[in-house]
Amino acid sequence: MKNCVVCCIVAVCVLLTGIPTPLLAESVVVYDQAGRSVVIQQPVERVVTTFIPATLFALCAGLKDRIVGASTKDGTSSIYEALIDKNNPPTLVGNRSNGLNLETIASLKPDLVIMYGQKDGVRLADRLTALGIPVIVIMPEDFSSMKTALALIGEASGRRKHVDTVIAAMSAIEKGVASRVEGLAAPRVYYATSNLLRTVSGDMLQNEMIRLAGGKNVSEHSKGFFVNISREQLFTWNPEIILCSDRLSSAELERIYSPEFSSLAALQDPANTKVFRFPAETYWDFPSPLAMAGVLWMSKQIHPEAYNTVDFQKEIDWFYDSIFGQGFAQSHPVVVGRQP
Repeated sequence: MKNCVVCCIVAVCVLLTGIPTPLLAESVVVYDQAGRSVVIQQPVERVVTTFIPATLFALCAGLKDRIVGASTKDGTSSIYEALIDKNNPPTLVGNRSNGLNLETIASLKPDLVIMYGQKDGVRLADRLTALGIPVIVIMPEDFSSMKTALALIGEASGRRKHVDTVIAAMSAIEKGVASRVEGLAAPRVYYATSNLLRTVSGDMLQNEMIRLAGGKNVSEHSKGFFVNISREQLFTWNPEIILCSDRLSSAELERIYSPEFSSLAALQDPANTKVFRFPAETYWDFPSPLAMAGVLWMSKQIHPEAYNTVDFQKEIDWFYDSIFGQGFAQSHPVVVGRQP
């Protein structure tokens, strides 16, 4: 069974096996999002993550004190910096782009490794499994599979109660946004990634985010992952709103406002242009539970009229406090989208 979690408590009985009482162990059996059956001994005290989204999921699942190994790119995430013990940081195990160091991962003696399913993730998971290391593969490409991934991590790590709270918070934000945009016309939205003429396909998470936020992604019929487009294509789509990743360079952002693109619908009112850039350091457009905060932010930009009486930041703060503990949002303003 793919994309589902089956939890089976396995008791090792002394009378049947003859194993001495001190060796009695409890384990759980889960099916990860690659359809792999994985047996995980409990309790899980040592966790290794191998890619930024996997780390974000682990942090949202309440595993910050159990992460002993992480990707070399995780340090770029403000949420990682906010939660990880700087005096005892996880060992860096490489990254998806440049390769993972399986020897380093094995040396950490993890109780659980969380692997991301893209590229060669499943193959590497199987290699680690052959070494006796339990690995689960997550493939969270939309909000439904994100919730499945969270439930999987919760079962595997013994944090299901906390994960249920996170899933409930995600659902509450989604329901609130849906109620505000219901019945409103969906404007044409273009999403710029690291380059003005590079966008997302209809298969990617950002497409669903735009739809949930009450917009219509102009590139929704594209397939695959990131899509390079021509200047002419952008004019053909003529977006009414342009949303930009925080990874869009300042030079590319300035280019949007140049005479070259001044005829786009999003730029017709010079005093009220419809170009919005994600708050820096939030990672709201990455596959993780935090993307639900990105939906709320998107919705506010796309339909500001629906948020006239809404304390937008208060809802964001509540969401983060639900996941990371009361007072977290107040203590970490940049993480929750308050710009300095």
